Amino acid sequence: MDHHVEAARQVYGCRPWILATGVLASAPAQLAELRAVGVDDVLVLAGSHGTGALPDDDDAIVLGVRGTTMMDAVHGLDRALADVPAAVRTAVDRFDPEHRAGVIPPMFSHLSTIAERRVWGARPAPWRALENKTVVDQLWDAAGVPRAASVVVPADTEALRSAARGLDHGRGTVWVADNWAGWHGGASGLRWVRTAEEADTAAAFMADRADQVRVMQFLDGVPCSIHGMVLQDATVAFRPCEMVVLRRPGRTDLCYAGMATMWDPPEEDRRQMRGYARRVGAHLRETVGYRGAFTIDGVMTADGFRPTELNPRFGAALAMLAPTADLPLYLLHLAAVEGVDLQWRPDELERAVIERADESRTARCHVVVDRVLDSDTMALRRGPSGLEPTDDASGDVILRSGPAPAGGIVLVELADAAVAAGASVNPLVAEALGWADRRWALGLGVLEPAMDVRR
Repeated sequence: MDHHVEAARQVYGCRPWILATGVLASAPAQLAELRAVGVDDVLVLAGSHGTGALPDDDDAIVLGVRGTTMMDAVHGLDRALADVPAAVRTAVDRFDPEHRAGVIPPMFSHLSTIAERRVWGARPAPWRALENKTVVDQLWDAAGVPRAASVVVPADTEALRSAARGLDHGRGTVWVADNWAGWHGGASGLRWVRTAEEADTAAAFMADRADQVRVMQFLDGVPCSIHGMVLQDATVAFRPCEMVVLRRPGRTDLCYAGMATMWDPPEEDRRQMRGYARRVGAHLRETVGYRGAFTIDGVMTADGFRPTELNPRFGAALAMLAPTADLPLYLLHLAAVEGVDLQWRPDELERAVIERADESRTARCHVVVDRVLDSDTMALRRGPSGLEPTDDASGDVILRSGPAPAGGIVLVELADAAVAAGASVNPLVAEALGWADRRWALGLGVLEPAMDVRR
């Protein structure tokens, strides 16, 4: 891995950089990556403060981005960065009077320039278009990746009901919107429909934000993802990650609560998922000239992994695979997008990331709510009948509440020994968020975990 870090130093260490990020609390880890590749001059441009340890405010500008929902805040950040106030532009010019700085973008950004500086690793429109959930099934078929049956229909109540009747295998169907109202993630544009009443509710939801809707049978099992990185003549495939997506009895929406690397699928499934990543990476390179990281999200069903969506960008869970600055995956991804020849060593990169991820299991779990939360902490430990509060700051689970761009956030920190090796974190996170709901009146309601049905 030292080879890639040294090569990145030649690219990044020769100029100043503007680090654009959603929340200032995420900047310390990104700054550490930049320092590791020789960057000395960095200006942080953040949407909001967020919750967690913050860098020195003297080195940062906070735009004060707010949103009514998580996705509204994500889109609001791009709008704010696309047209920064005059005072911010003046501060940027003072930092970079010669306009030499490049911009490290937020991973969700669609922008090509920020504050009149070129965004490094900006994604072309044909790549971004692949994140539309209503077109991706064609890609799975072309790449030879098995998938569940689905149909795409207009956002019309009768069309949706008819499609659902043909695909319901007893657990209902999942409806997901196209990108008519903008890109969406974190299960925000998705509804799980089991009854006629829920169909009416979901149809009304889709009518307000979609032109086309994909209808698919509900897939039971552990939500998970596999990440790859497309290089000039190879695709690197990493290891599976678990997604924490919790169910809400009596409701059609799901609760997205982060990701983790504690869970292990059966070895044959892991091998197969990595093979799917290689197939998809090769297809993306051949059809749209794709470069850089991507993510395949799906579910580990009783019949194996089935994909549900493609994220043609750096995925949030990728940062967990290389949690230290000496594996600057995001910076390597941006260099790959730019077409920079780092004298790539695909096998070495793949091996370094997988070995690190297998040795250092971690979780980044959280839930965003629409009410503003004060900063507070709650510790939980395992008792005879489950989690219970404790005064011990080193409990099995630490809950931290605080502000977020779209209201409030609760961070769920898991102790190393809190989850058995190879096990899903979904049950523990669901239980912990139940305590958070009672403590801070979050309005989450009952949360049920996805269960491992493959073993």
